[in-house]
Formats: sequence, C-alpha cells, structure tokens
Amino acid sequence: MAREKTVVITGGAGAIGSNLAKYLLEQQYEVIVIDDLSSGSLNNLMQREKLHFFQKDVRDAFVEEIYRKFQPGVIFHLAAHYANELSIREPEYDLDVNTRGTLVQLNLARKIGVGRFVYASTSCVYAPSEKPLSEWSLVKPHTPYGISKLAGEYYCIFYNQMYGLPITILRYFNSYGPNEAVNIYRGVVPQFVHCALHGLPIVITGNGEEKRDFTFVEDTVRGTVMAAFSEEGKNEIFNIGTGCATTVHDLAEKICTISGKNVPMQWKDRRPWDQTVHREANIEKARKVLGYKPMYTLYDGLGKTIDWYRNQQEGISV
Repeated sequence: MAREKTVVITGGAGAIGSNLAKYLLEQQYEVIVIDDLSSGSLNNLMQREKLHFFQKDVRDAFVEEIYRKFQPGVIFHLAAHYANELSIREPEYDLDVNTRGTLVQLNLARKIGVGRFVYASTSCVYAPSEKPLSEWSLVKPHTPYGISKLAGEYYCIFYNQMYGLPITILRYFNSYGPNEAVNIYRGVVPQFVHCALHGLPIVITGNGEEKRDFTFVEDTVRGTVMAAFSEEGKNEIFNIGTGCATTVHDLAEKICTISGKNVPMQWKDRRPWDQTVHREANIEKARKVLGYKPMYTLYDGLGKTIDWYRNQQEGISV
C-alpha cells in the first residue's frame, strides 16, 4: 500500500475516530487505529482487511514500532482525555494525556516524516462570545480540557515552524451521531436520546437557552478529510461546525418529536465551570478554502442518530 494511502487514527475507536475510519476504509485507505479503549469501543470498528487495530495508549513507547512498520502518510490525532468536567476532577491526568500525549505523537510524526499531522482540537479553546466564532476569535479556555487542547495546538504550531512538520488543526463544534457512548461526561445529544427512548425525563443543565453548534458526525468527518488531504489545508486552523446554533431546549424538543417520545423535561443549575452561554462556529474559512459545507440539517442528523441508538441490540447503559 502506498504511503499516501496509509493513515493512523489515534482514538479511532471513539465516535468521531470510528466514523472517520469507516469513511477512509470505504475510500480504500489502509487504516491503523491506536486506541486504549478507555472510552472507545471495538464495536464501533468495521471488520476490514485494511483495518489494523492496536490497543495502545498514545504515550506508549511501542507505538513507534507500529508507525515504523506501517509508515503512515497522515496521522489523525483524535485521542484525548475527554470532557470538561472530567478534566476538572483530574487536571494532571488531563494534561498528561492531552498535552504530553500530543507531544509524543508530534515527535513520532517528525521521526517518521509524515506528510500531514492532523490535530483534533475543540471549540472549548475559545473565550465565551455572543457572536459566531472565527479562527481569529479570542482563545481563552476556562477548563483544564480546553487549556490542554490549546496547548496541543501550540505544540503543533511549534513543530511546524521549528521542524517543518506539515500540520492541520481542526476545532470541532459539538459533534454528535452514531457510535457515541452515553454517560454523564458525554455530550447532551446521546444523553437526551437515551432518556427519550427509555421514557425518562430529559434533564437540562442551565435554563435551556444555552446555544451550541451541533454538528452531525458525518459532516465532522467530511470536513476533517477535506482539510487533511488538500494542499490548501496545510498549516492552517479550521472550524468544523455548521454555522448555526440551537438552544439546548430546542434540541430536547426536536429529539422528543423525532423519536415520538413525549417525555417530561427537568432543569438543574448550570455547572459553576460552564461559562459559555452561546457557542457558534463561523465556518467561512472552511467554506472558502476547502469548499466545506455541512450536508445535514439538525433534524436529519438527529433522525439518523436516533435510528442508530434504536438499532443497538443490547440497548444503552449509562
């Protein structure tokens, strides 16, 4: 297999990573997945001849042997200690996995000479703003998760400027869809869908007027691929979202409507660390430079997501 058709996906058993792996396998790429399964699942991965899975931590020294064997042309670094709330409980661990883990991956990318290092960052790096956030908006994260992810961005930029490593940084906005686990530290979409399908009250944190840019995972994957494999995406930062914000209350209403489940809603106080009332992507740069535009409306994306959860044989456990 030619090097340019061989890729690594760290965190490839997670929601975004597994959907990215599926897309690339369908495009005849050889895909090497590195995942310690701390939050991902093997059930998310397709059984394909060109898929190679290694249950490893991204900080593990053995990962270098894997990379030297397969000689990937692109590394998609999606592995992370996820969730803002978890990072507050475990800030040292969050720093080690997200920042040092990224540094380890950058060192390996430099050693083997990859053609592109694609870093999955987050919209959590931005300061709160009532306006749509562009790539030039103020970055001012307010949780250890956002801080560690922003530090990872700066390490990517350093490796590009110091060593000439080609990079692409992607700031994801509230990706949702199939393969996402349900637990209290995950996004609101899987939690709300779980409650609706099981006849449980949907619990909204805050007053429900908080707005987020909910992006269906297939659009997240498309934006990722367009940025990773284009010359125009080299050494750039892109927002990957929809450019449309929805209140959390409206999201809950849509999930009830689409699922056909009229469950009650309950409210609880906003968490003290959650300072962001409005977060919406300005995606003009991705539109102009990459030709990216989201293909799914929120209604359509939620429909596919709800169908996926319904089809899970064993149900969903929180």
